[in-house]
Amino acid sequence: MASVPDTFGRSRVSYGREECVALPPAPGTEIDSGRKDDEDALCKIKFDDPNVIFCPALHSTNPGTDIYELPTGVSRASFEQKECAKETKRNANFLAKFKQSTSCSYTPAILAYGKVADALKIHVDVPAVVYRTMEQATHKGVEKMAGVYAHGLIQQTWAGLVSKIAASSPKVIKDGLLYGAMVDHKGGIDHHPTLNQRGPDSNPAAPFLASSTWAMATKGSEIRSQIPPSLKTLGQMMAVRDVGEMAIIDHILAQQDRFGNVAKKEKIFWLEQTAAGQKLHSVKATKANKPIDGTNQTTMQYLNANHIPYVQFPVMVLADNDCGLRQNSNVVQKNNMVQHLRHISSSVYKHVQSFAKTNPGDLLEYFQNQTLMTSDEAKGVIARLQEVASILKKNCDNGTLLFDSKPEIFLGMEPIPPKNCE
Repeated sequence: MASVPDTFGRSRVSYGREECVALPPAPGTEIDSGRKDDEDALCKIKFDDPNVIFCPALHSTNPGTDIYELPTGVSRASFEQKECAKETKRNANFLAKFKQSTSCSYTPAILAYGKVADALKIHVDVPAVVYRTMEQATHKGVEKMAGVYAHGLIQQTWAGLVSKIAASSPKVIKDGLLYGAMVDHKGGIDHHPTLNQRGPDSNPAAPFLASSTWAMATKGSEIRSQIPPSLKTLGQMMAVRDVGEMAIIDHILAQQDRFGNVAKKEKIFWLEQTAAGQKLHSVKATKANKPIDGTNQTTMQYLNANHIPYVQFPVMVLADNDCGLRQNSNVVQKNNMVQHLRHISSSVYKHVQSFAKTNPGDLLEYFQNQTLMTSDEAKGVIARLQEVASILKKNCDNGTLLFDSKPEIFLGMEPIPPKNCE
């Protein structure tokens, strides 16, 4: 196994005929070190590893391959019979999900989300994703299980994918290999308890738009005046920030299926007094009982030993991005959500404006060559990026946009930065 950059700057790992490719950052943006580490970890997953096992995705409406670490002492046959038959809560370490262009799912949309999120520097977590190929023979076992375990709509969509593979559709087969996007699934991703709302097909966003969180995101008064500022109420403020950033990236990438697919991770937050003043810290709840780097003490042991108050709450994760680039069914755009947004961080505003000024030719080449978009799809993304930048600048110029979507501002640790709409 060797990892080498190719002529496009991608990090490519080969496993026989199969390959895993970590895409470079978008033009004018920097490599996110955390995302690179996660992408490298994804590319270390070998499909012929005896400790790696596959199940068909049965819980969603789009077919995909769920990748697990085979539990110690459990045979492959037993796992496939007992665990793969379950829709959810399989008894194994969930490593990643492998998804293709089928039904609503679309590989270029999945590949694009993380790179656009990095370019905009949004705070909402978008899991790492890499381009991956798989031998058709390997996938046959997953297809066979799907034929037995899938029911209802997911059974129909699995049949559609199997038909595409059999016909060697270029949407799923290249050079005799199945190709798609492999998405990181570590860290307890689950549906958000309050923001995961879906309405009727006529307008899936309707309940979300009627929520108290979105109402605060669209209200012109400072967040601090809407939510009494404290560590205990920090989760409410961050939800307001997150829904705004979700609207921005989903508008740009023409997301059709976000509402009802809003995910979350639990995080723990605390304030600590330093020589320079108070500092806000956070850690994923799944890591809170693991030793802090370089020590034998866990985060929870540290907080409790030093009597440091902390809070735990869900933060948004944009984990299900496969139904993007649906230019005629962009739910966020149709509901004018970005136009109504009144709160943003100065950092995200600055990066939206900067990214929108990137040479369109460079962006077109990047989206086509790296994320596999068609020319029309790439042009649509560029046009919507410029549209979002223009909307936000107009609202900044007319004074209806506030740069107060930052925890440190909410907690009174920093002032709202001076207005700069450029």
